[in-house]
Amino acid sequence: MIKQTFFLFYSTIIIISLTACHALPDKQLKQVLMLAGDNRSELEKVLAYYNDNPEKLAAARFLIMNMTGHSGVNQSNIEKLQPFYLKYVDISEQYNWERSSEWQKEIDSLWRNEKTKIHPSLFNKKTDIQTIKADWLIKEIGRSFKAWKENVYTQNDSFEDFCKYILPYRFAEGICLYKSRDTFYKRHAHIFNDINKDFRVMTDSLHQIYSDLMHNNWAAASMPICNAATFEQIKRGSCDDKAWYNCLMMSALGMGVAIDFVPEWGNRAGGHSWNSLIVGGKTYPFEPFWDDDRWKYKKIYNNECFDLKWGKFRLPKVYRHTFEHYFSGPLGDKSVAREDIPSLFKNPFMKDVSSQYFQTTDVKITITEPIPENTRYCYLCVFGAKEWKPVQWGKIAWNKKVTFKEMGRDVVYLPMFYQNGVLTPAAPAFILNQDGNCEKMECKEEKMPVTVRNYTAYLYPEEIAEAKETLVGAYLTGCNDLNTLTTDTLYMMTDSMDTWDNEITLPVPQKYRYIQLISPKDSLALSEISFYEQNKEDKPIQGVKVSADITPLSDGEKLDMVTDSRSATGFRGRFNNPEDGKNILWFDLGSPRSISKISYIPYTKNYLPKDIDIELWYWNNQWVKGGSLKGDYNFMTFENIPEGTIYRVKVKGTNDRIFTYKNGIIRWY
Repeated sequence: MIKQTFFLFYSTIIIISLTACHALPDKQLKQVLMLAGDNRSELEKVLAYYNDNPEKLAAARFLIMNMTGHSGVNQSNIEKLQPFYLKYVDISEQYNWERSSEWQKEIDSLWRNEKTKIHPSLFNKKTDIQTIKADWLIKEIGRSFKAWKENVYTQNDSFEDFCKYILPYRFAEGICLYKSRDTFYKRHAHIFNDINKDFRVMTDSLHQIYSDLMHNNWAAASMPICNAATFEQIKRGSCDDKAWYNCLMMSALGMGVAIDFVPEWGNRAGGHSWNSLIVGGKTYPFEPFWDDDRWKYKKIYNNECFDLKWGKFRLPKVYRHTFEHYFSGPLGDKSVAREDIPSLFKNPFMKDVSSQYFQTTDVKITITEPIPENTRYCYLCVFGAKEWKPVQWGKIAWNKKVTFKEMGRDVVYLPMFYQNGVLTPAAPAFILNQDGNCEKMECKEEKMPVTVRNYTAYLYPEEIAEAKETLVGAYLTGCNDLNTLTTDTLYMMTDSMDTWDNEITLPVPQKYRYIQLISPKDSLALSEISFYEQNKEDKPIQGVKVSADITPLSDGEKLDMVTDSRSATGFRGRFNNPEDGKNILWFDLGSPRSISKISYIPYTKNYLPKDIDIELWYWNNQWVKGGSLKGDYNFMTFENIPEGTIYRVKVKGTNDRIFTYKNGIIRWY
């Protein structure tokens, strides 16, 4: 997952000198050369070398004008870390390079012991502008042009895209430059030379060679990997590590490539980094590590679908790491103190590419809380690991209006002020719904019971598979006479179901009194199923009766819990006579109803530990404790909780998620 640490090693003077968007390129170039100090002559040699080649001169100017703020470590520093890396390799070989829990423990222990012996000076970074030599940069530029023109997929792409996505020698801070791109070119030159083959197929064939480079499963997560050779040596790293490694390789072969990232998920804690190829001006994102389905991000990151293996992903924003500076918003505003800018927006090397992934909405809000003195910006936040995290900024207008550009939908947001590292609410929380409309989340006077059995919606792949297992292959039918043999098939359930929320829209609503859920399995597990009448989709039909020849598998669970309008309850049972093919749940709606929608939620286990304090909190401009109960391995109900806001179940030592609660149904965010 992405590490939100950006290397802000350049001075405020440098930032200010480059923030004037109206400055002419020649003026910017002169400012950069002045900042190069004793290394100025080296950079001037590069410019002089290309004086008679306008295109390569423009490329050199692009690199030099954007070089300020970039830095890396020396090759000699990496060599001093070799004794540690050799121990890492030795442990990994003992486990045949498998990432078992025992391997993780040994690697973590190794890093805890060794990092105290490493002198901090080994991690000191040298600024590119003061260290890069002319000969090296000229070779980089020459090879980049050569690879670009040899690549049949990108050779006709714009010069601007070449400068942004092929030419840059650096895709991450703190990385040693040395000869990595030369090495990749020598290994794989001309691999992208057959226009009759899909470039994604060729990319996969290339990356399969490096499929032994795998995620470290967060073992020794803070361990530095500062060059491509080290990554190939220890074969384990983070998503960030593999992403910059891929960029060095792909750009060396003339492929436009970038690192895109979500700073914080909209429905789970943390974030993620991945790669994108830029071909013909279009973005093609892919998983940085080897995977059987590496090109699925445009589908599972569109804020509408979900991944069959990992569940639902919701993205508030997607940003792209860049080589060039983007001084916008608070970072480009001289009147804003640096300490009043969240760390994400202190990074000048990124740009917003959200609209390349999902449909966005420009969100306009009115500030309702007093504006702190000297505060010019408001930040839109999502709920991360136990706290709110800024993901977008908006400038406060004279009338207290703020616009947040290109926000992702189906996410809960909270507008907040940021002063000296402290976030405070600026306006009510709201849901940006799938239709692009905002729904305020505010406490109402009305009170309600809230029934829960989980503190998070996040499940591991094996848990997701288990939740779906008994429903896959089941189908729903409708009829009006129990004695008839004729029924209408309404829907077939496949593994393309979400763990928490599934809606079936019937194209032509028909009147049915009885609905059957017919299962091909000898058992069934279901949390909730609801039926909605045409033009009454805001509330399900009440009083639905359910029957089946089935025996419960858990104490305290009853069959009618699947229709009790509480998604936190549920039922698991085994059919008594599965061999006769009558594995059926009957639902009696009381009278013929015109059904337009059916929703269902698969069964999930209780995640509330026994005899531990389980607390329900709700948002009322701050988190307010609504009650505390002892866990009992089952669902539990908190009484007298205000309606209309967002909630969370807090369990010590866990990362909980927020949710809404309406008509007894939990919707996780």
